[in-house]
Amino acid sequence: MRTRGKRWKRLAVAAVVAGASMPAILRWLKRTGTARRSVDMRTTLIVERPIAEVFEFCRDFENFPKIVDVLLSVEDSQDGRSHWAVRSPTGHSVEWDATVTKYVPNSVIAWQSVPNSAVHASGLMRFAPLSATETRLDLALTYRPVETRFADALRALTVPSNSDRLQTELAHASQELSAGGNDASVNGASSDVA
Repeated sequence: MRTRGKRWKRLAVAAVVAGASMPAILRWLKRTGTARRSVDMRTTLIVERPIAEVFEFCRDFENFPKIVDVLLSVEDSQDGRSHWAVRSPTGHSVEWDATVTKYVPNSVIAWQSVPNSAVHASGLMRFAPLSATETRLDLALTYRPVETRFADALRALTVPSNSDRLQTELAHASQELSAGGNDASVNGASSDVA
């Protein structure tokens, strides 16, 4: 009889410890999943096109979903404002608005999400001519969800991180852009994930 009582006591203690630990474990899972959904990367692309052509392609944000699969759509209003939609790990859409913060023709384009957006997102593209027919494109991207649903955080733990996925997609951009005919084509890419 005493053994059964000790067993119940041990089970009760284990349940209390598990119950007390569960909120910390759930916070850790959500924080880790959110981190895997975040992107903070820098990459350089060498594009075998004149700088004016590369800049023209990049200045129209609606071209981005053609080369980056995680982007569902970008609606570029051509007045410095745009609406972005990406696919979350659970397949839902995450959307936000952005504004251009710097625009220097054939040199720089920068943008960031507007205040109170679902994500903190920003981008910076710097263009430099390497020759009359070759352009260096330095790209810096940041994407951080403000809120992550628990299901998205858990799913993010089982799929490649957004940085890894984006890195892979940019590596394949060479084939995508080359097949586009009049679009800029990428010769090679080297990158560092921050």
